[in-house]
Order: sequence, then structure tokens, then C-alpha cells
Amino acid sequence: MIYNTRTVRAEPEVQQPARKVTEVVTEKWTVISGKRLDLILKYMGDINFEKEGISLRIPASVAQSWKVAENGTIQALVQKVSNHSYEIKIYKGTQKITDIPGSRIMIPVKEMFPNGDPETMEITDSRGRKLKTFLDKKQDLLIVDTDETGIFCVRGRKIDDDIEENPFAVAVLTTATMITVLIVGIRSRSGKRGDSHKGEK
Repeated sequence: MIYNTRTVRAEPEVQQPARKVTEVVTEKWTVISGKRLDLILKYMGDINFEKEGISLRIPASVAQSWKVAENGTIQALVQKVSNHSYEIKIYKGTQKITDIPGSRIMIPVKEMFPNGDPETMEITDSRGRKLKTFLDKKQDLLIVDTDETGIFCVRGRKIDDDIEENPFAVAVLTTATMITVLIVGIRSRSGKRGDSHKGEK
């Protein structure tokens, strides 16, 4: 009986490691334990973080390279910063992770940009570099591959975007237009004078 009692008392101690399998989800953050991460990688493969409809998929090989201890944590932030920008942060404990090679961001176009044209959407990273995007028409997702975390801006590309956003370009275009109009006006007046002169003869 004493042996059995000791065995019963010992069972919770044996099961304690299972308590390390934790996942806490808040409005902005997802925090998972190293043990939980191992289980996700084992049974689901790639790891996926989703907030406000925006999804970040990280390859299993990348997550494995983080070497998170069972009692360690991975904290992921996916949030909408403005109407057209999104921020992604990842921490291993207190250590910031910026390199996530082969990762993918998926944004629901109609939900985020109901009046936008998906075919003309562009995404730039924190450095202002344009990232290659493609549209999954079946799932209505704008997809971009990224190797880094940071802030990503989405906007609709217009033909005259460069001119609208560049004051110098606007000035050059305005000046060129004025010169063209001036030349055309001179030629027009010259032609009229010539014709009236011929009439006088």
C-alpha cells in the first residue's frame, strides 16, 4: 500500500513536462513554448502565425534552426500598423530574430483592400525594396515571399505613381508641357501671319 501511494504521488511529477506545451494568443502576439514548437514541426511541418487575417508561414527547417529549448519560448508579432502597412516581429526569448529565409506572407486582398485592384498591388519591405508578389485568385490572397521580418507596405500601383510622388518629375513635366504649348502657339501664329500676308498680295 505504501508503494502504491508513493507511485500515485509520483505520477504528477512524471507528467510535468507536458505542462511545458503552452501556446498563448493575444490580440497582437502569439507565444509558444519550445515543446509546443517541436510538436507543431513534427505533426504539421511549417509553422504558421496569423493575426487580423494576415498569415506568416515559416519553413520547418528555419524554425528548427532556432534550437528553442523545451522550456524556452518563441514570440511572434503580426499586426496592422496602418491601412497599408504591416509589421512582423519574432523573438526567441529576448533575442530578436530577423532572418526567416523562404518565408511567405499571405494577405486577403478583398478583406484588406475592398476597392483595390489586386493585379496592381505592390509590396515593399522595411528598406523600401519592392518584393515579388503573386495573386492566388482561387483563395483571393496576395502572396509575397520574404527572407526577413520588419514592416511591409502594400499599395496599388498606378501608371502615374512616379510622377505624382516625385515633385521634381512634376516640375519637369509641367515645364515641358509649357514649352510644347509655347512652341505650338508660335507656330500657329506664324502660320496665320503667313496666310494673311499671302492674301494681301
